[in-house]
Amino acid sequence: MLKYLAGLFRRNAEPKPDQFSSAPLAVNTVAGGAKEAPAPARREALRRFTRVATAHLDEAERRRLMEVMLASFDRYGNSSEAFEEVALGKEGQAAGQWFVIQCDWKASEEVEWQVSEVATGFGIPEPWSWGVGDEKARTVPGGLCEVAKWAAPLGFEMLHIDVGSDTYFAILIKRNDAEGACQAAASAGLKVLRTPEFELSHA
Repeated sequence: MLKYLAGLFRRNAEPKPDQFSSAPLAVNTVAGGAKEAPAPARREALRRFTRVATAHLDEAERRRLMEVMLASFDRYGNSSEAFEEVALGKEGQAAGQWFVIQCDWKASEEVEWQVSEVATGFGIPEPWSWGVGDEKARTVPGGLCEVAKWAAPLGFEMLHIDVGSDTYFAILIKRNDAEGACQAAASAGLKVLRTPEFELSHA
């Protein structure tokens, strides 16, 4: 119900200029009128992406999230809807086993605790924090870029998933898995930005 209501409000919201993806064509699947892959191929790519993105969770939770993701894809035929369902839906990610950071565009106060939630799942002992600074100057994109810089020396990369809403979605993933995750996400029909492109699009 919450997801449905959010969709209604989102349809009436004016898009912000910085919402539009500037990812390279190699990352964004649908570009220049490119033909979308058949549903079975997109479903399989979504399965591969989810498997990599949830690699740090216990196996039972990975299976559960996979079932939720694929069931949602089967209902909507849309990878973005399925991803959003897992990130925000009632049957989606559970406390203590998060893999998606999801913040409304103006909810910068949400970034710190959500990063901590995801970092805990990876066993990262030192949490990220905003540090000292002007709270009014904080933005969600700025915070996510800072998180990406913090995570890089720890061996992680941050990927940003654009589902066309006014919510920012990001995942932490082991650096060695990032390229494969990007390819799988793009094949599934998801728009994915790596942090340099994400940062440039919000400069």
